[in-house]
Amino acid sequence: MDDSQLFKTLTQTVPGIVWVSDSEGKVIFNNAHWSEFTGLPQEQGLGHGWLDAIHPADASIFRAQLPFKAQVQETKQVELRVRRHDGVYHRHLISVRHVGDGMWVGCAIDAQEWITAEIRDLTQTKILDMLSMGAELNEVLSELCRSAEKHIPGSICSILLVDEDGEYFSSGIGPQLPDELLRNVPSIKIAPGMGSCGTAAYEKRDVISKDIATDPLWEGWRDLILPFGFRACWSKPLFGSHGKVIASFGFYFREPRAPSPVEHAEMDRLRRLASLAIERARMLEALRESEEHYRHTVEQNPQIAWTASPQGDVLSASTRWEEFTGLSLEQSLGNGWLRALHPDDVAPTIESWEEALSTGRALDINYRLRMKDGHYRWTRARASARRDRKGKILRWYGTVEDIHERHLAEVRLKRQAYQDDLTGLPNRRRFVDELRRRLNGASGPIGLMVLDMDDFKLVNDRFGHLTGDAVLRLFGRHLQKLVEPFEFVARLGGDEFAIIGKHCSDEACLLARAKHLEEQLDARLRTNRKSRLCRPSIGCTLGHPNEHPDEVFKRADLALYAAKSSGKGSVKLFDPAIRNAAERRSAELELARLALKENWIEAYYQPVISLGTGRACGFEALLRIRHPERGVLAPFAIKSALDDPRLADAIAIRMAHTVVDNISAWSDAGVDFGAVSINLATENLINREFVTTLLDLLDSRGLRHGSVKLEITERVLMDELGDNIRANLGWLRAQGIGISLDDFGTGYASLIHLKTLQVDEIKIDRSFVSGLGTPANGGEIVRAMIGLAKTLGLKTVAEGIETQGEALLLSAWGCENGQGYLFSRPMPFDQVCDYLSGSLMPKRLAT
Repeated sequence: MDDSQLFKTLTQTVPGIVWVSDSEGKVIFNNAHWSEFTGLPQEQGLGHGWLDAIHPADASIFRAQLPFKAQVQETKQVELRVRRHDGVYHRHLISVRHVGDGMWVGCAIDAQEWITAEIRDLTQTKILDMLSMGAELNEVLSELCRSAEKHIPGSICSILLVDEDGEYFSSGIGPQLPDELLRNVPSIKIAPGMGSCGTAAYEKRDVISKDIATDPLWEGWRDLILPFGFRACWSKPLFGSHGKVIASFGFYFREPRAPSPVEHAEMDRLRRLASLAIERARMLEALRESEEHYRHTVEQNPQIAWTASPQGDVLSASTRWEEFTGLSLEQSLGNGWLRALHPDDVAPTIESWEEALSTGRALDINYRLRMKDGHYRWTRARASARRDRKGKILRWYGTVEDIHERHLAEVRLKRQAYQDDLTGLPNRRRFVDELRRRLNGASGPIGLMVLDMDDFKLVNDRFGHLTGDAVLRLFGRHLQKLVEPFEFVARLGGDEFAIIGKHCSDEACLLARAKHLEEQLDARLRTNRKSRLCRPSIGCTLGHPNEHPDEVFKRADLALYAAKSSGKGSVKLFDPAIRNAAERRSAELELARLALKENWIEAYYQPVISLGTGRACGFEALLRIRHPERGVLAPFAIKSALDDPRLADAIAIRMAHTVVDNISAWSDAGVDFGAVSINLATENLINREFVTTLLDLLDSRGLRHGSVKLEITERVLMDELGDNIRANLGWLRAQGIGISLDDFGTGYASLIHLKTLQVDEIKIDRSFVSGLGTPANGGEIVRAMIGLAKTLGLKTVAEGIETQGEALLLSAWGCENGQGYLFSRPMPFDQVCDYLSGSLMPKRLAT
């Protein structure tokens, strides 16, 4: 393969946009991903044309940096917003490398999804923190606008507040909007035809102006807005807790466009956060004003003033006490006032009052007082002692303050910060606090169980995310019903939940509880058509007094991973071996990533022998890693990576490229290699892109489709993986690519699934071949497999043949082909030609 072919192959393989430009930023080449993402022809992306797909603000910054001046091999990295074919801007991570002669090679990876998720979490936390700290409303809304602009790329946001009468906007907040526009906000009447925001607030509905220049809602306002470069405006009304419109949330864009479903959902989430922020901030402002007014009033005439003796007996109280509680002064003297307290607050109030009396320190407590009409309100009681010159307490002076609204607002805010929005369960923050509290106060070990749902992703993929959310809520309700008293349940995120148990005497007690819980959850999940696809797995461990919560959770999380690795619906108790296994898995994953990065992956080939002729009729491509220090490594060295969806997908793709390159070289040399089998990960079969890529690779080298055979395992036959795998396999088979079912007999597929899939051949697993003809293995199962294959019109390949006797029996029973150490060990690419030419001739079968 020459350099140009290699470059083309690499640019097709990279999962992103690749281009070549000069130091002035003029593109002379871009790959197919450019057109696939932007929807623009590749020619339009040449020269400076590619800048048309870049967010205007980012494009301006980029132009300001031209021309590039760099030393050889210098790399530049930046983040740019690129417009997708549907008009939505996606953040891309850009890496540009100087390759000499004034030329630069660049690669852009779409990072929108994970950046958006990270920003979303940070936004909600920051806004809630600002509210809890009592930040001013304008400051909170400005931060919310800036955050919204990050969530909706390309947008410029504003929040217009509605006045008390609901007829005009009182003010506007928009950090990126021109001051001239914001100054006009108080003159905007809330009515139909008053732009997007005025109409949205009046009609109490979302208003999407895809093109301001033509939308009749902007008649009369168009000349004001268009000179600033705004071409579209999406407005959503914000509602207060009583259903009244309190503001309008606007999203402006510099090109005509409508929101995508994803942007609609994101704007709705931002709307809820904005409504909460406005109501909470206004409530705090009203409370601050009320408290300030109350403070000045109390200085002259305290609202409910009272006095008490040094022993704590109430001596007097303001007449407002009777107005509030209905208790007369005579009824309230001494300890009579306690009758007005909520029953749950009497004991803690007496305890605090007695502590103040014994220490002389000021009193400051909250309790609920029963009002005249019988309902309770939260109040704050404060008192301090007046002393004589010797420090002896003469009398206590105090006041009772109504703090009901403020207290409820603080409770609501705390619940918002510590509660999961989807399930109503405590969230991760609340879970960590509770786990720390229980560990610090424990007198013995406590149990921790971490749970998740196996195959939950299949629910989202098959039924959609709304159904997935419903299943999560259902799972949360099941947990709430099944937990015992003193157990604490929380949702940690995604489909992961946790239960902090009560004190456990030993690990056996915890394990029994976890298994019982798994059985009950599994039974309940099976009663629902959508949730029955999932089974709960549980990892558990004991936490000890004063142990750090992070360490306890890490052990339970490792146990959960071990449970999921051992099979669906499993329960595992942590032991040190699990940690060792996790460390091994981490090392294997790291080795796999390094092998992909450093191009250590290569294919070894084991011949498939015709048992009738004794000659090679094809090869199986086997994964090997050529480590610079450890030598050639078998797949076992990265076993965990082969179970990781993304890494397994990447490794299989790399192997496909390698194998096609190798057989192309054999074909050019006139070598008859038969068909080469490639082992695939399930993830390769889910994505139609891999299927088309494989066919494109074969077609680009002029290779017949039948020169490649794909080996799959029985897992792909299971119903829960969906019909797209079957469709892709059927399409490949129709294109002439053979399908082989590997390790036949070791999985869970039914014969109906096997008949439906219509594979070309089955490979009998080595566990059935080993020791054929001996008393331990009479071959009954193998003969049945061969007979089944013949009935279905399939060929058979026996794996792991190591003796002449095994080969002869298989041939006599009608097995067409075999492979194993009897014939040859796997060999590198450069030895295959010598093997086929006779230098390393395979062993013939004895007559």
